[in-house]
Amino acid sequence: MSTSFKKPRRNFRKKVIAVDSESDDDQKEEYENNHDENNQQGCIEETTKKSKKKKKEKDSLGMHRSSSVLSFNEEEEGEALKIKKSSHSKRIAKQLKLATKLAKEEEEKIQVQSESPQRKASPVRREESNEDRDEEIQRLRAEFQTLNGDDMEENESEEETEDGNQLKKMMKKGEIPDANMIHLIRKKRQQARDYGDFIPLDDTERVENSKSRLVRDDDNDKSDDDENERIDFSVNTQARDRIKIQNDFLAAEHGSDNEDSDQEREWEEQQIKKGVSLGSEQADGTTTTTTTTPAEQYNGFQDTVMERKTFTPFTSLTQSAGSTVISMEVIRKRLQDRLDSMDEVHRRHTQDRDSLVSDIADTEKSIETCQDKVAGLEARYRFFQEMRGYVRDLVDCLSEKVPDINSLEQRMMNLWKNQARKFLSRRQQDVRDQCQEYMTNNANVDLTSPEAHERQRRTAEREARRSRRRRARELKDIMGHHDGLSSDDEENQSEIAKYNVEKESVLSGQERVFEDVVEDFSEVDSVRERFEDWKQSYRDTYQDAYIGLCLPKLLNPYIRLSLINWNPLEADCMDFEDTKWFDTLVFYGFKLTETIAKEDDDVRLLPSIVEKVVLPKLSALAESVWDPLSTSQTSRLVNVITRLCRDYPCIQAGSKATQHLLNVIVKRIRTTLEDDVFMPLYPKSVLENRSSNASVFFHRQLWVCIKLLGNILSWHGILSNQMLRSLSLDGLLNRYIILGLCNSGLNKETIQKCQSIISTFPKEWFVGLDEDKTLPQLENLGRFLVSAAKTLYTEGQSKYDFDRKDPREFVKQISKMLVNIHAMEYAVNLPM
Repeated sequence: MSTSFKKPRRNFRKKVIAVDSESDDDQKEEYENNHDENNQQGCIEETTKKSKKKKKEKDSLGMHRSSSVLSFNEEEEGEALKIKKSSHSKRIAKQLKLATKLAKEEEEKIQVQSESPQRKASPVRREESNEDRDEEIQRLRAEFQTLNGDDMEENESEEETEDGNQLKKMMKKGEIPDANMIHLIRKKRQQARDYGDFIPLDDTERVENSKSRLVRDDDNDKSDDDENERIDFSVNTQARDRIKIQNDFLAAEHGSDNEDSDQEREWEEQQIKKGVSLGSEQADGTTTTTTTTPAEQYNGFQDTVMERKTFTPFTSLTQSAGSTVISMEVIRKRLQDRLDSMDEVHRRHTQDRDSLVSDIADTEKSIETCQDKVAGLEARYRFFQEMRGYVRDLVDCLSEKVPDINSLEQRMMNLWKNQARKFLSRRQQDVRDQCQEYMTNNANVDLTSPEAHERQRRTAEREARRSRRRRARELKDIMGHHDGLSSDDEENQSEIAKYNVEKESVLSGQERVFEDVVEDFSEVDSVRERFEDWKQSYRDTYQDAYIGLCLPKLLNPYIRLSLINWNPLEADCMDFEDTKWFDTLVFYGFKLTETIAKEDDDVRLLPSIVEKVVLPKLSALAESVWDPLSTSQTSRLVNVITRLCRDYPCIQAGSKATQHLLNVIVKRIRTTLEDDVFMPLYPKSVLENRSSNASVFFHRQLWVCIKLLGNILSWHGILSNQMLRSLSLDGLLNRYIILGLCNSGLNKETIQKCQSIISTFPKEWFVGLDEDKTLPQLENLGRFLVSAAKTLYTEGQSKYDFDRKDPREFVKQISKMLVNIHAMEYAVNLPM
């Protein structure tokens, strides 16, 4: 039997328990009930049973002795633990045995009654029926063994066969035996073993003769009906599969399922009747009734009453009554169906063949196309490998040269910055010296102190510079110049020589930067050719790599190196558009026959370079080098920025570089207003003496303020109007210039100063003004002009000769100035 449901045995310490008297009595009763017909035979069997039990006990003791040799079984030899069965189960066993005995007696009586008429009727028939019965019993027994998974037990006792009939009936019905039925079968098998009516399956000798140290319980198992074991009721799948294959074979052999379904059902019924009927067949065809044993009634398995008919051979399966007659139409229809199916298969195969043929043709074309592309792909691969190597080498080269370029650029910027700081500090020191020199209470000044000697030296140098500038104006025949309008940016020869030496050192370093580099990496023209060749050959990959956006950063070191000496604040500075790199990149990536696409990134190459290189350099110059008091520097810087805003669309208010440049310019102007503007105040008696040094110093400072006002307003169109008005009108005109005009006398020079001030105002400020009022920041200037006109008119009425000029002419000029600043309400009320 299968061991799938066996519980593992465990080694428990055995304990000898006296055999229950009730169990002994039960065994005795069973023995008497089963063998009361032949006492002598029973005695012999009882003697044999006792001898076997003794031998079994000896064997078990021998096994214990042999097993004690094991290293893990050195415990005391205990006594076997026996589980006492309940009295209820024993009573059930008695009832089952009694029912079995009665059933056997009843069957024997029926067989005796049936044998006599069969002998008389037909002895051949009886012998055939007995042989058929024996074959059927053997077949059912084998079937039971197959279904129960017990193929190895082929030899069983007759009592097992009789008890097995009940199990066979249950299995035929598809029912599962209960615990009582299983217990009954075990008891019968145990009795058969005790009486010796079985084939021994003992393998004790194999275990005893084995040299293995490990002794398992299963190796010495002498019976399969141990009370701790369970019967395996799992279905034998192999037997079931064999039955299924047999049924399928029979169905295929005898025709279709539809025609033979009735015959199969009839055959199954006959086989069932043959299997369940154990009695012999009646010669006259009368039916016999099978009786149910009490054990069957107890277990709940009630066999239905079956009628036993005389066996008659059934007709052939191929000649069933319901089968159709095969005619030519049927054959033709089947052949037509077969032909149609073959046509369909042929059609599919034809389609598959055509598809394969087309695929082969496409594949051949693809192979030819790929072979044609091999040369181009090889050249493409070689080009990109070379380009990758070139770009890597270029980046490595620039990484080493950028620090040198930064150093040279910083050295040149420091040179310009030191020069501008020197001019600024000298001008501020001159203003302080003159202010201290022209003070009215300077009687206590010590002229012998070192500070006085140093001041005298600076005064002498200042006057010498002024004299040189005056002679230069006379040589150029410049008219209308006033003291204070020129910039004091002259140097002596020693300072100029020192500046030139440092500058030449920086320029020589500029030439040596790429001295140790081959031409492919040292010139902008070489880099341009490489990338331009890439664009012309493989434009799609060029655009996918965003080279147009990377080039400004890649060319940044070359352009910064070429712009090291570029200073637009100097008079002889070359325009950056005249440089070599600009001419090289102006037509980068384009040919004369091609149309320029707006979405091409190379169109923005030069604007990007200007934004990322030129504007930062201008911001650095405006912050550290530019002097707002210098009209020439301011005009040059304004012109450069105005042209950049006009020619390059990237220079706009939204650009960060542009915003940074404008913020630097505003900051530099505010610093000049705070540190460089000074307006001295003297009594009118001092100012009336126009030849005195104090009066000259006062008027020079006033003209410096007017010049600064013009320089600030020259940023009109670049800076916002609000910012310009805040810087020029609020920070300079109303704070310094109006105060100086009020302290100076009314004369021709004063009228010229007013005209110079009004001429600097942008005309766009006064376009679109409502009413007749001027700007709020110009109200002070308008009132001053009205006061000056009234004073001049009063003096003209007293016939005062004002530089031999008619006072009415000055009043007319003041009136025109009021009209220019849109102060109509003041111009209308002037006395004429």
